[in-house]
Amino acid sequence: MLGATAFRKDVSDFIVPLVLDVTQTVNGRPELIQPYSTVANGSNARSQGVEVYAQHTLPFGLGAQVNFTYNDTSVAQITLEGQNVGSSPLVGSAKTQLNGSLFYENDRMLLRASYNRRGEVVRGLQSGLNVYDDPYEQIDLNASYNLFENFVLSASVINLTKSEQRQHLGNDTDARFISNVYSGRRAYVGVSYKF
Repeated sequence: MLGATAFRKDVSDFIVPLVLDVTQTVNGRPELIQPYSTVANGSNARSQGVEVYAQHTLPFGLGAQVNFTYNDTSVAQITLEGQNVGSSPLVGSAKTQLNGSLFYENDRMLLRASYNRRGEVVRGLQSGLNVYDDPYEQIDLNASYNLFENFVLSASVINLTKSEQRQHLGNDTDARFISNVYSGRRAYVGVSYKF
């Protein structure tokens, strides 16, 4: 199988997470609140791109599948209470996404190795600068074996590469580190029985 899809989505008033300094009236007096977390509306935006995908399995059970997405989003102005607080691409959208798997399958066994890569993702605005998730990739392994009829042994290794998710601030450098998430390599073994 080989295929391609073109897409375009028009988005109006999308939501953008914000962290900024604001002055609020408290007991009749102006008070500076630092940092202030809220959400704001982005003006109309566009998401468009292409997805290509392929899958092939050889007669003896060895196969591969891959898909790649390219997504171009427009930049929209962000307003909070009528004030322009910055601009942002469509939040939560990566420009590129790649997924690929190599597998072997027969009547008793399934072995699969999967590679996933997501490009940089915008998450919101902080002090007038965009918050970005750095590009992220990982490899996962899965296997299952039918020991007996209706009795299956399975095992998985998630994040074999021990990949770490990181965030930075601004599109001029990735040196403004904000946070990271590291959940390590995880392994699972299980058995299941179908009645």
